[in-house]
Amino acid sequence: MRKFLLLAAAAGVLQAANIRGNVVENQTGRPLSRVVVAIQPLSGTPGAARTARTDSHGVFDFPPVAGGAYLVSAARRGFAPLQYGQKHWKASGMPVFVEESGALFLTLRLPRFGAISGTVLDENDVGLPEHDVAVYRNTRPPQLVAKATTDDRGVYRATGLEPGMYLVRTFSKQYPDGGYVPTFWRQATRLDQAYPVEADLDRETENVAIRAEPGRLFAISGVVGRGPWGAAVTVTLASDTGRESMTTSDPFGFNPAAPGEYELYASAETRTGVMSAYMPLVLDRDRPDLRLSLNSTPATGIQYEDERGLAVDARAFRLLARRKDMAGVAETQTLPPGARAPLTLGRWEVMLEPTPGYYVARFSGPRFEPVGRGRPDGWNEIQPDGMTPIRFVLSDSPGGVHGTVAGEEKAVGAPVFLEPHDPDGRRRLMEPRSVRTDTRGQYQFSGLAPGAYRIVSTFEYRMPDAADMERAGAKVIQVEKGKDMALDLELYVSR
Repeated sequence: MRKFLLLAAAAGVLQAANIRGNVVENQTGRPLSRVVVAIQPLSGTPGAARTARTDSHGVFDFPPVAGGAYLVSAARRGFAPLQYGQKHWKASGMPVFVEESGALFLTLRLPRFGAISGTVLDENDVGLPEHDVAVYRNTRPPQLVAKATTDDRGVYRATGLEPGMYLVRTFSKQYPDGGYVPTFWRQATRLDQAYPVEADLDRETENVAIRAEPGRLFAISGVVGRGPWGAAVTVTLASDTGRESMTTSDPFGFNPAAPGEYELYASAETRTGVMSAYMPLVLDRDRPDLRLSLNSTPATGIQYEDERGLAVDARAFRLLARRKDMAGVAETQTLPPGARAPLTLGRWEVMLEPTPGYYVARFSGPRFEPVGRGRPDGWNEIQPDGMTPIRFVLSDSPGGVHGTVAGEEKAVGAPVFLEPHDPDGRRRLMEPRSVRTDTRGQYQFSGLAPGAYRIVSTFEYRMPDAADMERAGAKVIQVEKGKDMALDLELYVSR
């Protein structure tokens, strides 16, 4: 274990330390200007987080700070964000230590994101200009991460990619004499037949050529009925490979699309509230006459109760929501505090983040569906109907877990990951929580719902997936109601 990772307990407050350095491009070593560099003191080091920008020579210099332990990170558009001390791109950064009246000079090397490039061809292997291409993370459903458009030669280049496996697919396009259906790399029109493409940092994956498949496309257009006169209506078309949205006060229309299953939904905000519509759609012919009937959507009531049925003041809680459709889950939004939530028609997932003194013990809602074998303190799927309320039952006796992480000595600034876990199915139930150990090598999780968890401490991952937790030998623990478990951990280091 590197010596600078380990820190004995420091006595007194250290002050007047200096942190400076430079940032360069990883491949060429050229200085990078306009990079945002951030320092974050670990718990036990006095002071606040700070940011600075590199100058034209790639140099950054922070004003004097308290001596102690810091995490250092850097970011610039077009480059992968970096944490100082990472072993590889998925790893967590390691803390740096600066003594009282001491100085530290760091060199940060920023790698560029990966890219995928190629050509979109017609049936005669001639490039198709102005043809759109999508790049998806290879998940189910696929997650759209980048788009590109071909130039006059049919050449495209998609950028901003983290290392990993991706699916590359053309969009449908209608020409006067015919159309092309969406086509994945290696000439597949079905998702289950698509071949993945690998991307890596500081590398362009070239020659991913796609011969677009000719085929019949169908029109999708219509009107929004009973909408407020002149109001802008947002209409969204979703499928298992993504979603398209448009905002209009006139009849709506999307680009001609391939046969298949879709979801169509719309919403508009008015002075009297939200109006919305939702329609599942099987596209097997032209549909130029669709009619979405906007209806007033009463805000969904929210009830917060304790285990005795008494109301709980939830003004300090955070209620999160995200729309769910065939394309997966959309961006998470924080709903405004109050007794009602403005959710439109369709499928949603909601999750409550209470203050540490509570945990969600039970949940119910309109047409409630647990997400997988979920837990009430995680994401819960509902379909708002304007009548049935969302109900959270909270307990004021959460559990917790705390302890010390040890390597050769106490491990300072070590990430600790805690994942709600299903021991029978050996799978993750929710995304993990993470904390860093303080300057004494100690960690603390609080506000935990009772149940099974996996826990591990390691610098090997910035945010481990379920397989990473398995590889790191995460411990399975049982958190009990109202009890704070003491658990010391050994720092995991891959060999």
